Amino acid sequence: MIKKFLGIVVLSLLLSVNSTAKPKNIGNGIYINIPNNYEYFELTFKQLSSRFPDIDYSDLDEWGIGLNSKIVVLANKKKSIRLFKDLSTVTGLVKLEDEFYEPLLELFENPSLIKIIEKFAKKKLPNSDIDNLSEEELNILFYHGFTDKKFMKKIDIYIRPLINKFNSKYEFDKITVILNLDKSSSIAEEINKISAADAKKILKNFIKQMIKESPKDPMVRELKSMKYKINKNHHENLYLQSNWIGKGALQTAQEFIWTSHNDKFFFMMSQCYKKCESTDFLKIIKPTDLYIQSKSLAKENENNTDIINQLKSLKKLLDEGVLTQEEFTQAKKKLLN
Repeated sequence: MIKKFLGIVVLSLLLSVNSTAKPKNIGNGIYINIPNNYEYFELTFKQLSSRFPDIDYSDLDEWGIGLNSKIVVLANKKKSIRLFKDLSTVTGLVKLEDEFYEPLLELFENPSLIKIIEKFAKKKLPNSDIDNLSEEELNILFYHGFTDKKFMKKIDIYIRPLINKFNSKYEFDKITVILNLDKSSSIAEEINKISAADAKKILKNFIKQMIKESPKDPMVRELKSMKYKINKNHHENLYLQSNWIGKGALQTAQEFIWTSHNDKFFFMMSQCYKKCESTDFLKIIKPTDLYIQSKSLAKENENNTDIINQLKSLKKLLDEGVLTQEEFTQAKKKLLN
């Protein structure tokens, strides 16, 4: 009797209680999810101002960047968070300069390495002045360099020790960076007056103009291959969302969104650096309702997982004899419907 009663109680709980998430409030009424085993770090512009008083943020005021604006970083590696902590302090920056920036400058004074790079540059840009490359030419060289396995193999012997040292201290795997602004912006207000259809046309024309101005720049051409979504979210605010997967040594997955909430800008970028094809973007943004897919898709995934777990529990109760076959069938039918 006790076993039967326990089974009924468990069954009732399974059918009536949904699993709940515990989102993190990052300000401006915005909540995000922190995936399991992720580290969390946040920094306000007020803290930055106190640490770096010589930096002038007044030019950013019209965009809504005030002292309570936040930079939030989520990462599945503690070492990744360490980098952002070092970047945001005077002593940390000095340490980075001593350990990596100065050795990097010395590295690119190595005659053998310079010779390899110059040879590659002349091959890829035969009609250019190697000592005075334009921004477009530098992007072409950068892109071809990182996607050329032979070239990367040649320079690896020189750069690998420094890269290994950096990775041992600041390992990158999955990282999300969020910029959550705290002041209303007239720019955000005006942007939200634009329809999704008009915004798509504006973006399309912008990319065309960029390609027209720099037709040979592979970094600019990547803009055309990226997948974009422009729409109004649940708060009727315009958003731009995109994802991109790099190639070769640049094979990283990236997803970002740019939108606003209460006329305050919000930017979020999720990246996976270890040759992956997706990020944790949807998991993290799920509670915000800033991205129209975040609510529906995430809820659907959560419901599917919950149903599977409930079915497993029902089957266990059946196997243990707590439920009869008839009770199991009825409960299963009710659950699936």
